[in-house]
Amino acid sequence: MEQGEHVLNPQEQILELLYSFRQVHLSLYQTFWKETDMLGTTCIQYLVLRTLREHPDIGLTELADLIFLGNSTTSGVVDRLVKAGLVERRRSETDRRSITLRTTKEGDELRDRTEDIFKGHLEPLLQIKEEDRHRLLDIHQQIVDLLTQKGRESNTL
Repeated sequence: MEQGEHVLNPQEQILELLYSFRQVHLSLYQTFWKETDMLGTTCIQYLVLRTLREHPDIGLTELADLIFLGNSTTSGVVDRLVKAGLVERRRSETDRRSITLRTTKEGDELRDRTEDIFKGHLEPLLQIKEEDRHRLLDIHQQIVDLLTQKGRESNTL
């Protein structure tokens, strides 16, 4: 430790991490909010449209799992996309009781325009060295694993 450097107590260390996550989140949000708002979409709606491109004809629960949201939140996002004519619900051909989701032509076009905005704004992130990016992703996974484990422990008490 260098002279004059303050040693953070555990609570300060946790807050330091939380503030860092918050800054990254706000930077991403502010980068996209105005432009995606002008297109009439949100980051979450974009994630739904992108996920449905990669996984057409999936159900709501599977979609919710893929975008890390709860079913009720995902259902609300999908409802808005259906009303806007960007996503359609279809009866499953294999199970007539099931409903699957698929983007419309308009949804594909909006996704592509939004993707161009994202790509343009996020391209500077490619300046992060590959090894640093992999390390960051590893650390993110460690955080998820630790918090998931803590959540399991709390549920068993």
